[in-house]
Amino acid sequence: MRVPTGRAVRRWSRHRAGRRSEGGLGDLLSDVYTAVLSVTMAVAIAVSVAAQLGADLAETPPVSGGGLVLAPHWLAILVGLAAVAGIAGLAARLGPVAVPEHQAQWWLAMPVDRRSLLRPAAVRWPLVAVLPGAVVAVAVTLVLAPAADAGTLTAAVALGGAVAASTVLVMALTESSRARHRRARLAADICLALVPIVGGAVALGSLPAPTVPARLAVPAVAAVVVAAGLAVLVDLRLARLRGALMKERGAVGGEALGAVLSLDTRALGRALAASAEPAARRRSARLAWLARAPRLWRAPAVLVASDALVLARTPRHLVQLVVTATLPALALAVPQPVPVVTVVLLVGGAYVGALATADGARRAQVAPVLDALLPLGQHQVRRLRLVVPVAAMVLWSAAVFAVIGLRYGDPAAWLLLGVLSAPVWAAGAVRAAYRPLPDFSGPLIHTPMGALPPGMSTVVSKGPDVAILCAVPVLVALLVGAVPPVLLAVQAALAAAAVAIAGRVGKRQHD
Repeated sequence: MRVPTGRAVRRWSRHRAGRRSEGGLGDLLSDVYTAVLSVTMAVAIAVSVAAQLGADLAETPPVSGGGLVLAPHWLAILVGLAAVAGIAGLAARLGPVAVPEHQAQWWLAMPVDRRSLLRPAAVRWPLVAVLPGAVVAVAVTLVLAPAADAGTLTAAVALGGAVAASTVLVMALTESSRARHRRARLAADICLALVPIVGGAVALGSLPAPTVPARLAVPAVAAVVVAAGLAVLVDLRLARLRGALMKERGAVGGEALGAVLSLDTRALGRALAASAEPAARRRSARLAWLARAPRLWRAPAVLVASDALVLARTPRHLVQLVVTATLPALALAVPQPVPVVTVVLLVGGAYVGALATADGARRAQVAPVLDALLPLGQHQVRRLRLVVPVAAMVLWSAAVFAVIGLRYGDPAAWLLLGVLSAPVWAAGAVRAAYRPLPDFSGPLIHTPMGALPPGMSTVVSKGPDVAILCAVPVLVALLVGAVPPVLLAVQAALAAAAVAIAGRVGKRQHD
Protein backbone atom coordinates (compact mmCIF):
# COMPACT_ATOMS: atom_id res chain seq x y z
CA MET A 1 0.00 0.00 0.00
CA ARG A 2 1.37 3.40 -0.98
CA VAL A 3 1.90 5.87 1.86
CA PRO A 4 0.12 9.19 1.12
CA THR A 5 2.07 12.42 1.01
CA GLY A 6 1.58 15.20 3.50
CA ARG A 7 -0.13 17.29 0.85
CA ALA A 8 -2.59 14.48 0.16
CA VAL A 9 -3.40 14.22 3.86
CA ARG A 10 -4.06 17.94 4.04
CA ARG A 11 -6.24 17.84 0.93
CA TRP A 12 -8.27 14.93 2.30
CA SER A 13 -8.73 16.68 5.66
CA ARG A 14 -9.81 19.89 3.98
CA HIS A 15 -12.28 18.00 1.78
CA ARG A 16 -13.86 16.18 4.72
CA ALA A 17 -14.08 19.36 6.77
CA GLY A 18 -15.73 21.15 3.87
CA ARG A 19 -18.35 18.42 3.50
CA ARG A 20 -19.25 18.61 7.18
CA SER A 21 -19.29 22.39 7.33
CA GLU A 22 -22.71 23.96 7.85
CA GLY A 23 -21.74 27.32 6.34
CA GLY A 24 -21.96 28.04 2.64
CA LEU A 25 -20.10 30.17 0.15
CA GLY A 26 -22.17 33.21 1.11
CA ASP A 27 -21.07 32.98 4.74
CA LEU A 28 -17.45 32.70 3.66
CA LEU A 29 -17.69 35.73 1.38
CA SER A 30 -19.41 37.70 4.13
CA ASP A 31 -16.64 36.89 6.61
CA VAL A 32 -13.96 37.78 4.07
CA TYR A 33 -15.70 41.07 3.23
CA THR A 34 -15.99 42.01 6.91
CA ALA A 35 -12.36 41.17 7.60
CA VAL A 36 -11.06 43.05 4.56
CA LEU A 37 -13.20 46.09 5.35
CA SER A 38 -12.06 46.18 8.98
CA VAL A 39 -8.39 45.82 8.08
CA THR A 40 -8.65 48.45 5.34
CA MET A 41 -10.26 50.96 7.68
CA ALA A 42 -7.65 50.35 10.38
CA VAL A 43 -4.78 50.74 7.91
CA ALA A 44 -6.28 53.92 6.44
CA ILE A 45 -6.71 55.47 9.89
CA ALA A 46 -3.16 54.59 10.94
CA VAL A 47 -1.62 55.96 7.75
CA SER A 48 -3.64 59.19 7.82
CA VAL A 49 -2.80 59.84 11.47
CA ALA A 50 0.90 59.24 10.78
CA ALA A 51 0.85 61.58 7.79
CA GLN A 52 -0.84 64.34 9.79
CA LEU A 53 1.58 63.87 12.68
CA GLY A 54 4.53 64.05 10.32
CA ALA A 55 3.20 67.26 8.77
CA ASP A 56 2.79 68.83 12.21
CA LEU A 57 6.29 67.80 13.29
CA ALA A 58 7.77 69.22 10.08
CA GLU A 59 6.66 72.69 11.15
CA THR A 60 8.34 72.51 14.57
CA PRO A 61 11.88 73.87 15.01
CA PRO A 62 14.72 71.33 15.26
CA VAL A 63 15.82 70.16 18.69
CA SER A 64 18.93 71.85 20.01
CA GLY A 65 20.73 72.11 23.31
CA GLY A 66 21.88 69.58 25.89
CA GLY A 67 20.18 67.93 28.80
CA LEU A 68 17.32 65.49 28.74
CA VAL A 69 15.84 66.24 25.30
CA LEU A 70 14.11 63.76 22.98
CA ALA A 71 13.28 64.68 19.40
CA PRO A 72 9.61 63.79 18.79
CA HIS A 73 10.51 61.82 15.67
CA TRP A 74 12.26 59.25 17.85
CA LEU A 75 8.90 58.24 19.31
CA ALA A 76 7.94 56.83 15.90
CA ILE A 77 11.16 54.81 15.78
CA LEU A 78 10.47 53.46 19.27
CA VAL A 79 6.95 52.46 18.27
CA GLY A 80 8.37 50.57 15.29
CA LEU A 81 10.90 48.74 17.46
CA ALA A 82 8.19 47.85 19.97
CA ALA A 83 6.00 46.51 17.15
CA VAL A 84 8.76 44.22 15.86
CA ALA A 85 9.51 42.90 19.35
CA GLY A 86 5.81 42.43 20.05
CA ILE A 87 5.30 40.48 16.82
CA ALA A 88 8.23 38.22 17.71
CA GLY A 89 6.94 37.57 21.23
CA LEU A 90 3.41 36.88 20.04
CA ALA A 91 4.62 34.52 17.33
CA ALA A 92 6.75 32.63 19.84
CA ARG A 93 3.74 32.10 22.09
CA LEU A 94 1.33 31.04 19.35
CA GLY A 95 3.76 29.02 17.25
CA PRO A 96 4.92 30.13 14.89
CA VAL A 97 4.62 26.59 13.52
CA ALA A 98 1.63 25.17 15.37
CA VAL A 99 -0.85 22.39 14.74
CA PRO A 100 -4.34 22.40 16.29
CA GLU A 101 -4.85 19.68 18.86
CA HIS A 102 -7.50 17.83 16.85
CA GLN A 103 -5.09 17.59 13.91
CA ALA A 104 -1.99 16.88 15.96
CA GLN A 105 -3.57 13.73 17.41
CA TRP A 106 -3.24 11.88 14.12
CA TRP A 107 -1.33 14.12 11.72
CA LEU A 108 1.96 14.09 13.61
CA ALA A 109 1.83 10.33 14.21
CA MET A 110 1.46 9.46 10.53
CA PRO A 111 4.51 8.19 8.58
CA VAL A 112 4.32 10.97 6.00
CA ASP A 113 6.67 13.70 4.86
CA ARG A 114 6.40 16.46 7.47
CA ARG A 115 7.69 19.15 5.15
CA SER A 116 4.70 18.90 2.83
CA LEU A 117 2.40 18.30 5.80
CA LEU A 118 3.46 21.33 7.84
CA ARG A 119 4.33 23.79 5.07
CA PRO A 120 1.02 25.75 5.28
CA ALA A 121 1.36 25.97 9.06
CA ALA A 122 4.89 27.31 8.66
CA VAL A 123 3.82 29.93 6.12
CA ARG A 124 0.76 31.18 8.01
CA TRP A 125 2.34 33.37 10.69
CA PRO A 126 5.09 34.93 8.53
CA LEU A 127 2.44 36.01 6.01
CA VAL A 128 0.22 37.39 8.78
CA ALA A 129 3.16 39.38 10.18
CA VAL A 130 3.81 41.06 6.82
CA LEU A 131 0.74 43.32 7.06
CA PRO A 132 1.37 44.91 10.48
CA GLY A 133 5.07 45.19 9.70
CA ALA A 134 4.38 47.01 6.44
CA VAL A 135 1.81 49.33 8.04
CA VAL A 136 4.15 50.26 10.88
CA ALA A 137 7.01 50.90 8.46
CA VAL A 138 4.84 53.17 6.29
CA ALA A 139 3.58 55.02 9.36
CA VAL A 140 7.12 55.59 10.66
CA THR A 141 8.24 56.77 7.22
CA LEU A 142 5.38 59.28 6.99
CA VAL A 143 6.19 60.65 10.44
CA LEU A 144 9.84 61.13 9.50
CA ALA A 145 9.18 62.29 5.92
CA PRO A 146 5.57 63.40 5.34
CA ALA A 147 6.37 64.27 1.71
CA ALA A 148 7.82 60.85 0.86
CA ASP A 149 7.29 59.73 -2.73
CA ALA A 150 5.72 56.49 -3.92
CA GLY A 151 9.09 54.78 -4.34
CA THR A 152 10.09 55.47 -0.76
CA LEU A 153 6.75 54.24 0.57
CA THR A 154 7.00 51.09 -1.54
CA ALA A 155 10.46 50.42 -0.15
CA ALA A 156 9.10 51.00 3.36
CA VAL A 157 6.35 48.44 2.74
CA ALA A 158 8.89 45.87 1.57
CA LEU A 159 11.28 46.63 4.43
CA GLY A 160 8.65 46.48 7.16
CA GLY A 161 6.99 43.35 5.85
CA ALA A 162 10.31 41.56 5.37
CA VAL A 163 11.60 42.48 8.84
CA ALA A 164 8.37 41.34 10.50
CA ALA A 165 8.35 38.07 8.56
CA SER A 166 12.04 37.51 9.36
CA THR A 167 11.44 37.83 13.10
CA VAL A 168 8.70 35.22 12.90
CA LEU A 169 10.88 32.90 10.82
CA VAL A 170 13.71 33.21 13.34
CA MET A 171 11.28 32.10 16.05
CA ALA A 172 10.32 29.15 13.86
CA LEU A 173 13.96 28.07 13.61
CA THR A 174 14.17 27.80 17.41
CA GLU A 175 11.17 25.48 17.59
CA SER A 176 13.34 22.39 17.12
CA SER A 177 14.49 22.76 20.75
CA ARG A 178 12.28 23.60 23.72
CA ALA A 179 15.08 25.36 25.61
CA ARG A 180 16.13 27.36 22.55
CA HIS A 181 12.53 28.37 21.87
CA ARG A 182 12.09 29.50 25.48
CA ARG A 183 15.24 31.61 25.31
CA ALA A 184 14.10 33.18 22.04
CA ARG A 185 10.73 34.07 23.56
CA LEU A 186 12.48 35.58 26.57
CA ALA A 187 14.77 37.57 24.29
CA ALA A 188 11.76 39.02 22.45
CA ASP A 189 10.18 40.05 25.75
CA ILE A 190 13.42 41.64 26.92
CA CYS A 191 13.72 43.59 23.67
CA LEU A 192 10.18 44.88 24.11
CA ALA A 193 10.95 45.94 27.68
CA LEU A 194 14.14 47.70 26.58
CA VAL A 195 12.37 49.97 24.08
CA PRO A 196 11.48 52.71 26.61
CA ILE A 197 14.96 52.44 28.11
CA VAL A 198 16.43 53.00 24.65
CA GLY A 199 14.24 56.08 24.39
CA GLY A 200 15.65 57.34 27.67
CA ALA A 201 19.19 56.77 26.43
CA VAL A 202 18.40 58.71 23.25
CA ALA A 203 17.01 61.55 25.34
CA LEU A 204 20.11 61.60 27.55
CA GLY A 205 22.31 61.77 24.48
CA SER A 206 20.16 64.52 22.90
CA LEU A 207 20.47 62.82 19.53
CA PRO A 208 19.15 64.75 16.52
CA ALA A 209 15.91 63.77 14.85
CA PRO A 210 16.24 60.69 12.62
CA THR A 211 15.63 60.90 8.89
CA VAL A 212 14.65 58.44 6.17
CA PRO A 213 17.69 57.08 4.27
CA ALA A 214 18.06 58.41 0.75
CA ARG A 215 18.25 54.90 -0.70
CA LEU A 216 15.70 53.01 1.35
CA ALA A 217 15.36 50.45 -1.43
CA VAL A 218 18.80 48.98 -0.62
CA PRO A 219 17.97 47.82 2.93
CA ALA A 220 14.50 46.83 1.70
CA VAL A 221 15.95 44.48 -0.91
CA ALA A 222 18.43 43.11 1.63
CA ALA A 223 15.61 42.45 4.11
CA VAL A 224 13.56 40.65 1.46
CA VAL A 225 16.56 38.47 0.55
CA VAL A 226 17.15 37.62 4.21
CA ALA A 227 13.47 36.77 4.70
CA ALA A 228 13.52 34.51 1.64
CA GLY A 229 16.64 32.74 2.90
CA LEU A 230 15.10 32.22 6.33
CA ALA A 231 11.94 30.85 4.72
CA VAL A 232 13.95 28.28 2.79
CA LEU A 233 15.88 27.33 5.93
CA VAL A 234 12.67 26.89 7.93
CA ASP A 235 11.21 24.72 5.16
CA LEU A 236 14.29 22.49 5.22
CA ARG A 237 14.04 22.08 9.00
CA LEU A 238 10.32 21.35 9.24
CA ALA A 239 11.05 17.66 9.72
CA ARG A 240 13.13 18.44 12.83
CA LEU A 241 10.45 20.39 14.69
CA ARG A 242 9.26 18.84 17.93
CA GLY A 243 5.74 17.49 17.70
CA ALA A 244 5.01 18.09 21.40
CA LEU A 245 6.02 21.75 21.09
CA MET A 246 3.85 22.25 18.00
CA LYS A 247 0.93 20.64 19.81
CA GLU A 248 1.41 22.90 22.83
CA ARG A 249 1.53 26.01 20.66
CA GLY A 250 -1.59 24.82 18.85
CA ALA A 251 -3.40 24.44 22.18
CA VAL A 252 -2.33 27.94 23.20
CA GLY A 253 -3.53 29.30 19.87
CA GLY A 254 -6.89 27.57 20.26
CA GLU A 255 -7.32 28.95 23.76
CA ALA A 256 -6.37 32.44 22.61
CA LEU A 257 -8.79 32.21 19.67
CA GLY A 258 -11.60 31.15 21.99
CA ALA A 259 -10.83 34.08 24.28
CA VAL A 260 -10.90 36.51 21.36
CA LEU A 261 -14.18 35.13 20.03
CA SER A 262 -15.75 35.32 23.50
CA LEU A 263 -14.26 38.80 24.04
CA ASP A 264 -12.60 37.70 27.29
CA THR A 265 -9.35 39.65 27.70
CA ARG A 266 -8.53 37.88 30.97
CA ALA A 267 -8.59 34.46 29.30
CA LEU A 268 -6.49 35.87 26.46
CA GLY A 269 -3.89 37.08 28.94
CA ARG A 270 -3.83 33.71 30.69
CA ALA A 271 -3.41 31.89 27.40
CA LEU A 272 -0.48 34.03 26.28
CA ALA A 273 1.17 34.00 29.70
CA ALA A 274 0.80 30.30 30.45
CA SER A 275 3.65 29.25 28.18
CA ALA A 276 5.99 31.79 29.75
CA GLU A 277 5.48 30.66 33.34
CA PRO A 278 7.45 27.78 34.89
CA ALA A 279 5.49 24.66 35.79
CA ALA A 280 6.88 24.59 39.34
CA ARG A 281 9.22 26.55 41.58
CA ARG A 282 12.44 25.18 42.99
CA ARG A 283 11.52 26.18 46.53
CA SER A 284 8.50 27.42 48.46
CA ALA A 285 8.30 30.20 51.02
CA ARG A 286 7.59 28.98 54.55
CA LEU A 287 5.84 32.20 55.67
CA ALA A 288 6.47 31.34 59.31
CA TRP A 289 5.66 34.91 60.33
CA LEU A 290 1.98 34.29 59.57
CA ALA A 291 1.78 31.89 62.52
CA ARG A 292 2.88 34.70 64.85
CA ALA A 293 0.28 37.13 63.55
CA PRO A 294 -2.75 37.84 65.76
CA ARG A 295 -5.56 35.39 65.11
CA LEU A 296 -7.92 38.17 64.05
CA TRP A 297 -5.51 39.41 61.38
CA ARG A 298 -4.21 36.03 60.25
CA ALA A 299 -6.72 35.40 57.45
CA PRO A 300 -6.38 38.90 55.96
CA ALA A 301 -2.59 38.61 56.21
CA VAL A 302 -2.66 35.30 54.32
CA LEU A 303 -4.67 36.82 51.48
CA VAL A 304 -2.45 39.89 51.20
CA ALA A 305 0.70 37.75 51.39
CA SER A 306 -0.56 35.54 48.57
CA ASP A 307 -1.08 38.55 46.31
CA ALA A 308 2.36 39.89 47.20
CA LEU A 309 4.00 36.55 46.41
CA VAL A 310 2.20 36.30 43.06
CA LEU A 311 3.53 39.72 42.12
CA ALA A 312 7.06 39.10 43.43
CA ARG A 313 7.33 35.70 41.73
CA THR A 314 6.22 36.96 38.31
CA PRO A 315 9.18 38.84 36.82
CA ARG A 316 7.23 39.94 33.74
CA HIS A 317 4.80 41.85 35.97
CA LEU A 318 7.65 43.62 37.74
CA VAL A 319 9.16 44.51 34.37
CA GLN A 320 5.72 45.69 33.25
CA LEU A 321 5.61 48.12 36.18
CA VAL A 322 9.04 49.51 35.37
CA VAL A 323 8.40 49.83 31.65
CA THR A 324 5.03 51.55 32.05
CA ALA A 325 6.63 54.04 34.42
CA THR A 326 8.98 55.17 31.66
CA LEU A 327 6.20 55.97 29.16
CA PRO A 328 5.16 59.33 30.70
CA ALA A 329 8.83 60.24 31.06
CA LEU A 330 9.31 59.82 27.30
CA ALA A 331 6.35 62.09 26.63
CA LEU A 332 7.87 64.74 28.91
CA ALA A 333 11.35 64.45 27.40
CA VAL A 334 10.39 66.18 24.14
CA PRO A 335 11.15 69.92 23.91
CA GLN A 336 7.47 70.92 23.88
CA PRO A 337 5.39 68.20 25.57
CA VAL A 338 1.93 67.76 24.11
CA PRO A 339 -0.52 67.53 27.02
CA VAL A 340 -2.80 65.09 25.20
CA VAL A 341 0.09 62.71 24.48
CA THR A 342 1.23 62.94 28.09
CA VAL A 343 -2.28 62.19 29.31
CA VAL A 344 -2.64 59.16 27.02
CA LEU A 345 0.73 57.70 28.00
CA LEU A 346 0.18 58.37 31.70
CA VAL A 347 -3.33 56.92 31.85
CA GLY A 348 -2.44 53.98 29.63
CA GLY A 349 0.79 53.29 31.49
CA ALA A 350 -0.85 53.57 34.90
CA TYR A 351 -3.70 51.23 34.02
CA VAL A 352 -1.46 48.65 32.34
CA GLY A 353 0.90 48.83 35.30
CA ALA A 354 -1.99 48.35 37.72
CA LEU A 355 -3.13 45.29 35.78
CA ALA A 356 0.23 43.70 36.56
CA THR A 357 -0.44 44.06 40.29
CA ALA A 358 -3.93 42.49 40.20
CA ASP A 359 -2.95 39.04 38.95
CA GLY A 360 -3.95 37.52 42.28
CA ALA A 361 -7.48 38.85 41.87
CA ARG A 362 -7.69 37.55 38.30
CA ARG A 363 -6.59 34.09 39.40
CA ALA A 364 -9.08 34.13 42.25
CA GLN A 365 -11.88 35.05 39.87
CA VAL A 366 -11.19 31.85 37.90
CA ALA A 367 -10.42 29.53 40.84
CA PRO A 368 -11.33 31.10 44.23
CA VAL A 369 -9.73 28.26 46.19
CA LEU A 370 -7.94 30.41 48.76
CA ASP A 371 -10.92 32.74 49.12
CA ALA A 372 -13.17 29.78 49.96
CA LEU A 373 -10.77 28.39 52.56
CA LEU A 374 -10.39 31.61 54.53
CA PRO A 375 -13.09 32.83 56.97
CA LEU A 376 -13.64 36.05 55.04
CA GLY A 377 -16.70 37.49 53.37
CA GLN A 378 -16.71 38.47 49.73
CA HIS A 379 -16.71 42.16 50.56
CA GLN A 380 -13.64 41.68 52.77
CA VAL A 381 -11.89 39.69 50.06
CA ARG A 382 -12.48 42.42 47.49
CA ARG A 383 -11.09 45.10 49.79
CA LEU A 384 -8.08 42.99 50.76
CA ARG A 385 -7.32 42.34 47.11
CA LEU A 386 -6.74 46.09 46.81
CA VAL A 387 -3.89 46.20 49.34
CA VAL A 388 -1.04 45.00 47.14
CA PRO A 389 -2.14 46.92 44.00
CA VAL A 390 -2.51 50.13 46.00
CA ALA A 391 0.91 49.72 47.63
CA ALA A 392 2.58 48.98 44.29
CA MET A 393 0.86 51.85 42.51
CA VAL A 394 1.85 54.28 45.28
CA LEU A 395 5.49 53.51 44.50
CA TRP A 396 4.79 53.71 40.76
CA SER A 397 3.00 57.04 41.08
CA ALA A 398 5.68 58.48 43.34
CA ALA A 399 8.35 57.83 40.71
CA VAL A 400 6.27 59.04 37.76
CA PHE A 401 4.80 62.15 39.35
CA ALA A 402 8.18 63.16 40.73
CA VAL A 403 9.38 63.40 37.12
CA ILE A 404 6.25 65.35 36.19
CA GLY A 405 6.86 67.72 39.10
CA LEU A 406 10.41 68.35 37.97
CA ARG A 407 9.13 69.17 34.49
CA TYR A 408 6.24 71.47 35.44
CA GLY A 409 7.43 72.74 38.82
CA ASP A 410 5.95 72.33 42.33
CA PRO A 411 7.12 68.72 42.82
CA ALA A 412 5.46 68.37 46.23
CA ALA A 413 1.97 69.05 44.88
CA TRP A 414 2.45 66.72 41.93
CA LEU A 415 3.83 64.00 44.18
CA LEU A 416 0.83 64.29 46.50
CA LEU A 417 -1.52 64.16 43.52
CA GLY A 418 0.18 61.00 42.30
CA VAL A 419 -0.08 59.28 45.67
CA LEU A 420 -3.77 60.19 45.92
CA SER A 421 -4.41 58.80 42.43
CA ALA A 422 -2.73 55.44 43.15
CA PRO A 423 -5.90 53.85 44.64
CA VAL A 424 -7.78 54.81 41.48
CA TRP A 425 -5.55 52.74 39.19
CA ALA A 426 -5.56 49.84 41.64
CA ALA A 427 -9.35 49.94 41.96
CA GLY A 428 -9.76 49.90 38.20
CA ALA A 429 -7.52 46.83 37.87
CA VAL A 430 -9.28 44.90 40.64
CA ARG A 431 -12.70 45.84 39.29
CA ALA A 432 -11.64 44.58 35.85
CA ALA A 433 -10.40 41.33 37.39
CA TYR A 434 -13.85 40.53 38.79
CA ARG A 435 -15.98 41.68 35.87
CA PRO A 436 -18.52 39.10 34.65
CA LEU A 437 -18.10 37.16 31.45
CA PRO A 438 -20.11 38.16 28.37
CA ASP A 439 -23.43 36.33 28.16
CA PHE A 440 -23.79 34.66 24.76
CA SER A 441 -26.81 32.56 25.76
CA GLY A 442 -29.40 35.15 24.73
CA PRO A 443 -30.14 36.81 21.38
CA LEU A 444 -27.11 38.51 19.85
CA ILE A 445 -26.83 41.93 18.27
CA HIS A 446 -25.40 41.89 14.74
CA THR A 447 -22.75 44.55 14.14
CA PRO A 448 -20.15 45.18 11.41
CA MET A 449 -17.60 43.55 13.72
CA GLY A 450 -19.73 40.42 14.18
CA ALA A 451 -22.48 39.28 16.54
CA LEU A 452 -22.14 40.65 20.07
CA PRO A 453 -24.19 39.94 23.21
CA PRO A 454 -26.32 42.73 24.71
CA GLY A 455 -24.51 44.81 27.30
CA MET A 456 -21.09 43.98 25.88
CA SER A 457 -19.87 47.55 26.25
CA THR A 458 -20.84 47.52 29.93
CA VAL A 459 -18.86 44.35 30.56
CA VAL A 460 -15.75 45.56 28.73
CA SER A 461 -15.81 48.98 30.40
CA LYS A 462 -15.76 47.59 33.95
CA GLY A 463 -12.40 48.66 35.29
CA PRO A 464 -11.36 51.30 32.77
CA ASP A 465 -14.49 53.29 33.65
CA VAL A 466 -13.38 53.76 37.25
CA ALA A 467 -9.77 54.39 36.27
CA ILE A 468 -10.69 57.16 33.83
CA LEU A 469 -13.60 58.84 35.62
CA CYS A 470 -11.94 58.90 39.03
CA ALA A 471 -8.66 60.21 37.57
CA VAL A 472 -10.21 63.36 36.12
CA PRO A 473 -8.23 65.64 38.50
CA VAL A 474 -5.00 64.11 37.19
CA LEU A 475 -6.10 64.72 33.61
CA VAL A 476 -7.04 68.32 34.38
CA ALA A 477 -3.72 68.95 36.13
CA LEU A 478 -1.77 67.61 33.15
CA LEU A 479 -3.76 69.71 30.70
CA VAL A 480 -3.28 72.96 32.67
CA GLY A 481 0.25 72.12 33.86
CA ALA A 482 -0.45 72.91 37.52
CA VAL A 483 -2.01 71.35 40.64
CA PRO A 484 -4.47 73.70 42.38
CA PRO A 485 -5.37 72.68 45.97
CA VAL A 486 -8.95 71.97 44.96
CA LEU A 487 -7.76 69.20 42.64
CA LEU A 488 -6.06 67.46 45.55
CA ALA A 489 -9.29 67.47 47.57
CA VAL A 490 -11.34 66.21 44.63
CA GLN A 491 -8.78 63.50 43.87
CA ALA A 492 -8.87 62.27 47.47
CA ALA A 493 -12.67 62.02 47.35
CA LEU A 494 -12.63 60.23 44.00
CA ALA A 495 -9.98 57.79 45.24
CA ALA A 496 -12.21 56.86 48.18
CA ALA A 497 -15.14 56.41 45.78
CA ALA A 498 -13.05 54.20 43.49
CA VAL A 499 -12.03 51.95 46.38
CA ALA A 500 -15.65 51.67 47.48
CA ILE A 501 -16.79 50.75 43.97
CA ALA A 502 -14.06 48.14 43.55
CA GLY A 503 -14.96 46.60 46.92
CA ARG A 504 -18.59 46.08 45.98
CA VAL A 505 -19.86 42.61 45.07
CA GLY A 506 -22.48 42.42 42.34
CA LYS A 507 -25.69 40.48 42.82
CA ARG A 508 -24.64 37.76 40.38
CA GLN A 509 -21.30 37.20 42.13
CA HIS A 510 -22.88 37.45 45.56
CA ASP A 511 -25.47 34.82 44.75
